[in-house]
Amino acid sequence: MKQFLAFIIIVFSLCTVNAQTVLNAELIDILEKDATIEKLNILVLVDPVQFSNVEESNLFKVNYRNGNIYSINIDGINIKNLAKKKGVLRIEYHKHNLHLMDDTSDVRNRINPIKLGAAPLSSSYDGTGIIIGIIDSGTDFSHPDLKDASGNSRIKFLWDMTKPIAANTPTAFGYGQEWTNSEIDLGLCTHDDTPHFGHGTASSGIAAGNGLAINHHAGVAPKADIIVVAMDFNRPGFTIADAVQYISTKAALLNKPFVINASVGEYYGSHDGTDLEAQIINGMVSGSGKCMVASAGNAGSIPFHVGYNVVPTDTNFSWISTTSHTIQVSEFADTLQFKNVKYTVGVNNTGYTNLGNIGFKNYSYALGTLKRDTIYNGINRIGIVESIASVNTFGVYELKFTILADSLNYLWRIEHTGNGRIDSWNFDYITSSLPSATLFPKISKYKIADTTQTIVSSFQCSDEVITVANYVNRNKYLDVTSTLQITTETPGEIAASSSVGPTRNNKIKPDIASTGATVLASAAMAMLPGLISGAPSVVAQGGYHITAGGTSASSPVVAGLAALYLQKNPSATNIQIKQAITNCAYTDAFVSLPVPNYRWGYGKLDGFHALTCGMVVTNIEVNSSSVINVYPNPISNEANILFKDDQLRTLKLINSVGQIVFIEKVKSNTYKLVCKDLTPGMYILVSEEKDAINKIKIVVL
Repeated sequence: MKQFLAFIIIVFSLCTVNAQTVLNAELIDILEKDATIEKLNILVLVDPVQFSNVEESNLFKVNYRNGNIYSINIDGINIKNLAKKKGVLRIEYHKHNLHLMDDTSDVRNRINPIKLGAAPLSSSYDGTGIIIGIIDSGTDFSHPDLKDASGNSRIKFLWDMTKPIAANTPTAFGYGQEWTNSEIDLGLCTHDDTPHFGHGTASSGIAAGNGLAINHHAGVAPKADIIVVAMDFNRPGFTIADAVQYISTKAALLNKPFVINASVGEYYGSHDGTDLEAQIINGMVSGSGKCMVASAGNAGSIPFHVGYNVVPTDTNFSWISTTSHTIQVSEFADTLQFKNVKYTVGVNNTGYTNLGNIGFKNYSYALGTLKRDTIYNGINRIGIVESIASVNTFGVYELKFTILADSLNYLWRIEHTGNGRIDSWNFDYITSSLPSATLFPKISKYKIADTTQTIVSSFQCSDEVITVANYVNRNKYLDVTSTLQITTETPGEIAASSSVGPTRNNKIKPDIASTGATVLASAAMAMLPGLISGAPSVVAQGGYHITAGGTSASSPVVAGLAALYLQKNPSATNIQIKQAITNCAYTDAFVSLPVPNYRWGYGKLDGFHALTCGMVVTNIEVNSSSVINVYPNPISNEANILFKDDQLRTLKLINSVGQIVFIEKVKSNTYKLVCKDLTPGMYILVSEEKDAINKIKIVVL
């Protein structure tokens, strides 16, 4: 006994000299290679007298314990801090199921089990045979992650809308230039993604990069084929619809299912998906073997939406002002919401004196025509207000104002009275430095722009498109100089910039959330030398990838998952893919409940369960386990489930034909199972834990 105590004292003394000596070899090895690795499950031996507060530490999460050994979930950067704590005797880690992957996003979005072919999947999936279409700034086709092992481009077609008309201009559209896979390999392609800082290259890498550049940072569908459309952002017209048509036509030529990712969007518009571009896109992506995914937007913290119910007893207003002599603003409403609303445009000077207005107008005043009204203050003309109103085929009323101001620094006043509702989106609404009620009593009627309904407009608001929010992927990484970079964001939390819904007509948007903030993605090769020399902190270790962020980065994660889904189910429709993704999402401590909601949609992307939660499970062997206790059993409406401990587990309920009808994460030793909506019969309750899978039969009456 004395010898044992002496050994403990020696070990503890060594720990106080060099905390790393308490680590086992594999753990030292992995931390030396990547000290920023996240969420390792380690085992820790402690002296319970000296380290009695283990459960209260904010450095890690305790999964479970047995005696003085704890199973702990911890970030790599905190392991050495833990090792320095008094009473920690030993920390071990073994490389069970440890794989190099696309940053941490494959873990957070639960993609890895798909790539590994984990049960109940019968094989692994990597995007083989599927087209991923990228509508973006373009793609650097020279990046190694976008080539195959032989060095040939994986991009089957590339259309650059910005190029002048030439012999290779796609005849169906009459602008830009296109190149085939062989023309790219022959060095004939002149497309360049650097004008937009490699935005599209990052999107392509996240969705479909294969990681060959440094054998790391592979995308979600690393063997998918790629079709790229480089947008001309200055070109008028329906270029998004053109791009969708181009990709769908080329995919049909290749006779392959396709998924389109659009990390682009428009903040102005009706925000209801009833515009014609949204409608034509709906038709192109609806049906078997097709899917479209899009970014929700990055304006979640910007107040640019004004929306309120108009009531007869009040005249409400908002000010709008710019540094230009021309100001444009539009309002939208269902026709029935605007029929009994009256509106006017007025003007105040910087001292808040009313300089006049155009008089209150009714619903039909400018319907189908342009009306021009002049505002005078005495004999001085202040400006001209042009009004146009229209109604689309869905009965959505749009009222557009163009204000031609004679002088700058006016506060132009949009006022309403009557009975109904209006919604408007404009970044020029005045939201700060508003006067006090003492200085300007009417300020009590002011409707300030808010940060709700900041979703982008048009096709992103459609039921046919999967719209994606952004949560934080990681907050630390090693840059190209092997310097640890740390951000102030919290991994797992929604990004402050991620746009929120609902749509103007109160549909749930976004649909799903995936990792976007601080993702390491493929970089445009021509940018890298300058970045490495001038801004090395944004270049990831290895020198081929940079930090990406926003819903532009979260959307291609979901697009990549949709490609894996289509590889498994080639005839699946866009709606079936959307339902699999939304119905099988997961929630955690960061996700606002209940779901669905206007910030998270249906929760966080769970790629593995999107492919498995509705599939048939065969060869179910039921073990009689004391780990699970269900009572009552048989069950009428609900049952209590008891477990021997409170470790994290996944509960599944499988019906008599092998379909998974219920799935949920549980971290408690009790759970209440509600069965009133289940078809009567026998079910298998499955508890998947870290080290075991336990099953028990239950009967629903």
